[in-house]
Amino acid sequence: PCEDANIYIPNAFSPNGDGKNDVLYVRGNYVTQLYFAVYDRWGQKMFETKDITKGWDGTFKERSCEEGVYTWEMKINANGLSTKKTGMITLIR
Repeated sequence: PCEDANIYIPNAFSPNGDGKNDVLYVRGNYVTQLYFAVYDRWGQKMFETKDITKGWDGTFKERSCEEGVYTWEMKINANGLSTKKTGMITLIR
């Protein structure tokens, strides 16, 4: 958890169709605004959303992305605080 809004982004997910950890979501309390984007190692944007109910399913242009490490950036307003963060996510198939 981070700050009072308890923002959480996991460090790995497995979009393999088993119904467990198939979609990467930003989780948090009191979120009023969100921007979340995921990039491959070359900096190409794989996914972006402004809707906390939408997550990345590990695809880009309707094709499954390769296993590996991706970076993310997040700008969020929650519980009266504005926060910018970056991190990494490992996609496991």
